[in-house]
Amino acid sequence: MPAAVGATVLTVVFSLLSPITTVMGTTIRGDELPPDAPGQGTEVASVWFYSCYAPLVLWGPLLAVLTVAYWRRRREGAVSAAAR
Repeated sequence: MPAAVGATVLTVVFSLLSPITTVMGTTIRGDELPPDAPGQGTEVASVWFYSCYAPLVLWGPLLAVLTVAYWRRRREGAVSAAAR
């Protein structure tokens, strides 16, 4: 259960809010992005920033996939043990 809550929070914060605020040009608080924000630099700097940021965006969804796989494996093990 805690992993499912964590996956949900991570997905909302990093996979939904951050890209939306980047497109809108604001921070998560709603303030304007400063001119020296990481994604506002040169093309090379922006590519580097977003390539480093991608694992953080995928962290929540991947944790959700692993949580479901773990739950299924544990549930199948419990069913097999009960059948013996």
